Amino acid sequence: MHLAYFDEVKVAPPGQPFHWLCAILVDANDVAAIEAEVSALAVECFGNATLTRDTEFHAAAIFNRSENFKHWTDPVKRVEVLKRLFRILDKHDVIGKVYVRLDPRRMAATDNVDERAFMFFVERIDMALADRQSMGLLIGDFESDRFSSVAARNLSAYREGGTPYQFGREIKQLIDTVHFTHSHHSRLLQLADCFAWSQQLCHTASGTATGLRAELAEWVRTETNLNGTHRYKHWPPESAPLLRE
Repeated sequence: MHLAYFDEVKVAPPGQPFHWLCAILVDANDVAAIEAEVSALAVECFGNATLTRDTEFHAAAIFNRSENFKHWTDPVKRVEVLKRLFRILDKHDVIGKVYVRLDPRRMAATDNVDERAFMFFVERIDMALADRQSMGLLIGDFESDRFSSVAARNLSAYREGGTPYQFGREIKQLIDTVHFTHSHHSRLLQLADCFAWSQQLCHTASGTATGLRAELAEWVRTETNLNGTHRYKHWPPESAPLLRE
């Protein structure tokens, strides 16, 4: 049995033009060991590893010096925390990585982008589970009642009749429903957040970022394999014309 911990990154132009759904895929038997590594880092950073908002790792907050890192004035130390989280993600061959990236600028209809992303995401998660010959369960970061209810309803429909698309797929590997919890209650969701942040950093920083952001993006590209994602989808294809800025 595999657990797919996932996080969403919404469009935030001009710096972040894409809508993302990103997941880390972990065998249930490996969760405790990976969680222990993140908890050990929490003890170093916060003095304890109790799962509360005060000990949560949130990649954007670490980099931008906010939330639990607002008193960390040294950017080098904050980046080192990010690198250590990225290394945990990178060194474990047992962690699968899946993402879907939608570009609303190339889409004729931009309503319900999150639902379209979720449909493609479920397909890619199901493929990754089939690669591992395993069943799986989706666990997401709870952010809104709307998305959680829509995701649960849509997954049920996909499991029953496949994904509603011209090249729709049967969904065979996912069980039950989509489970949501707050990210400060799960170290693995915090790692999923870090994976999502690393992807949007690398995909949007190329050629445009400067300073520390550009340096960190280059480090992720050259010193880790976080971009070696097991399953992914870009929609629409990058060859599609831009319809809006």
